[in-house]
Amino acid sequence: MRIFLDLHIHTNSSPDSTITLNQLISELFRAGISAIAITDHETMEGYKRIKNSAFFKEILVIPGIEITTTLGDIIILGLENPPIIKDPFILLDEVKKEGGFILAPHPFDNKRKSLGNLCAKLRVDFIEVYNGRSDAKANKEAREFAIALKMKMVGGSDAHRKEEIGSVINVLECEKNIDDIFSNLMKGCKIIVKKK
Repeated sequence: MRIFLDLHIHTNSSPDSTITLNQLISELFRAGISAIAITDHETMEGYKRIKNSAFFKEILVIPGIEITTTLGDIIILGLENPPIIKDPFILLDEVKKEGGFILAPHPFDNKRKSLGNLCAKLRVDFIEVYNGRSDAKANKEAREFAIALKMKMVGGSDAHRKEEIGSVINVLECEKNIDDIFSNLMKGCKIIVKKK
C-alpha cells in the first residue's frame, strides 16, 4: 500500500499555529495524505483531540511533540505520553528507553532553534532534510549533512497554516500502521516537495 505521510504538522494547540481540526481534515483529503504526525509545541493536546475525533478515522495519526530543548528543537514521535525534558541528552535517553523516535526538525535553519551539527552527537533517528518553512539553503545544508553522515532523511511541511499542509510529503510502500511506517522510514523514503 502506498502511504503519503507528513511527519510535522501543528494544530491550533500550538500557540503559533492557526490550523483547526476542520481545516486539517479538509486539507489532508485535498492533498491525498493518508498518515500524519501531530507535533504541537510542548503539548499533546492537538494529538489527543484528533485521536478522539471520528473525522480522522481514515487517517493514521502518529503521536508527536516538538520540544524546545536547551540546544534546539527536537521532535519526539511514537509515544502517547512522551517525556518533556529540556536537557536533550536526558530527553533522548528517556525517549529511547520508551521506544520512541527522535527527529531533528529544520536542523540548519538559523532563524529558529535548531540542532545543527549536534544531530550527529545526539544520534537522532531522522533528519528533516526538507522543511516546508525553511529556505532552500537550510534544506540543502541538512541534506548534505545527512548524506555525509549516512543519516535517515525525511521531510515535513511544518504546517502552521492550512495552506502549508501537504507542501512536503514522505512516500512509503508499506502497511498503514505505525510499526510498519517506522520500520520503512528507517530503510528510507521518497520525499515530495511541492513548489511554493
